[in-house]
Amino acid sequence: LIVGDDNTNAEPSFIGKSINKVLFFRNRLGFLSDENVILSRPGDLGNFFVNTALTVAGTDPIDISCSSKYPAILFDALEVNTGLIVFAGNQQFLLATDSDTLNPDTARLSSISTYNYNTAVPPFSLGTIAGFLDNAGAFSRFFVMSNVAREGEPNVNELSKVVADVLSKDIDLVADSRENTSIFFGKKNSDEVIGYKYFSVADKQIQSSWFRWKHARPICYHCCVDDTYYFIDDQFFLQRIDMIRDDESTFTEHGKEYAVYMDNYFQS
Repeated sequence: LIVGDDNTNAEPSFIGKSINKVLFFRNRLGFLSDENVILSRPGDLGNFFVNTALTVAGTDPIDISCSSKYPAILFDALEVNTGLIVFAGNQQFLLATDSDTLNPDTARLSSISTYNYNTAVPPFSLGTIAGFLDNAGAFSRFFVMSNVAREGEPNVNELSKVVADVLSKDIDLVADSRENTSIFFGKKNSDEVIGYKYFSVADKQIQSSWFRWKHARPICYHCCVDDTYYFIDDQFFLQRIDMIRDDESTFTEHGKEYAVYMDNYFQS
C-alpha cells in the first residue's frame, strides 16, 4: 500500500479470513474467501491494492461478493469460456463481464443455479461442460452443467440417475481423463472405483456407460495422466493401468493377447 488509506485503498477482504481456494483467472491471481472472490491486478499477481486512490482503473484489483438469501461460502471454481463458475455449498455463481475487459466496474458475480455441491470433491471439466457432485441425499449424484451464459440459466443434468444407489455418499476422490472421456469416482480406504465412460459429438453425449472396478487393496489416491490411470493403495504401492492398448503394452501367449501393467511399484 503506497497510496490512500484504509478507507480509500482498503485491505483485500481475505485478510483475517480463511482462503478456501487459490486460482488463476484472466491473468490475475485469485482467492476464494468467505463470500468473496478476490483477484489481483493483472500481471502483478501479488498486488491487491489500487494504483491510485483518486480514480478506478481497469487494472485495479477486483474484490466482489456474491449476493444470496442463503449463506454462500465459496469453496471452488472452474473456468469456462464465458467466465468463472464459482461453487458454494448450495449455489453456483458466474463471475463474468458484459464488457470486453474484466475490471472492477464491469465484473459481475451472479447466481446461475441452486444445486447442492460436495465441497470435498473439486468440480472438473469434461471438455466443454462442467461436472460436480452432490451428496445431499443418501447417495452422491453426478451433475453436468452446460451452456453457461452471462444471460439465462445453464442446462444442468443428472447423469447418475440410472445408478442412483451406486455412488457412495462419502466419495472424496475423482480422477478424470478428457482424452479418454472417462471419469473415476472413489473413496479413500475403499477398494471399489466407479467409472463413467462417455462419447460426445459436438456438444451432445450420444453414448455413455457406467462400470465398476474392484482393486486388490483399498486405495489412498488416484489420478489420470495422459492415457494412464494411476492409483496408490493403502500400502503405498504405485500402480498403473493403461487406458489405451498398443503393441508395447501387450504380449501374446498361447494365441491370446495380454496387457502388461506396472503394479506393486515402490520407490523409497
